[in-house]
Amino acid sequence: MQAHPAHEPAESGYDRLLQGWLSGEMRLVNSGLPRERRRLSELLGEEQPSVGCSDGSHQLFKRTELRFLSDILDENERESLLLPIIIEMVGDGTEAIVLCPSDVELKVISFVLGMHLTYETPGRVRVYKPQLALLRKKLRTTTQYAFSARTVD
Repeated sequence: MQAHPAHEPAESGYDRLLQGWLSGEMRLVNSGLPRERRRLSELLGEEQPSVGCSDGSHQLFKRTELRFLSDILDENERESLLLPIIIEMVGDGTEAIVLCPSDVELKVISFVLGMHLTYETPGRVRVYKPQLALLRKKLRTTTQYAFSARTVD
């Protein structure tokens, strides 16, 4: 048996089993995530704007939400914004991380919440439960939850 320093405990069989189970559960919970994200500019021109999901279903976007987003963005930003915007649920559900691969998502989230937001780390903006409720109320079909087993830092 290999010795482990006191600060690095050996991973037990139970820990490996639990990690494997959690990984499988997260895949199941996240089975409806989009296979791809699509440009707002493309979606605006479609009769039934949607994106394909990993479970074979389609996530439909409401035209009112697409028009709302179009109204707050310029032409280049409409070309850059990829939908749906992904919200990573972490920890106990009192906060979440909005994934913002570009400044356009940050602009949208800031506008919807009516407050200046900054990146917590590159590409990630932390929001709290009241902000999350407001965000989802305004952008119900153009945002999507992704669940993570990570704990909040």
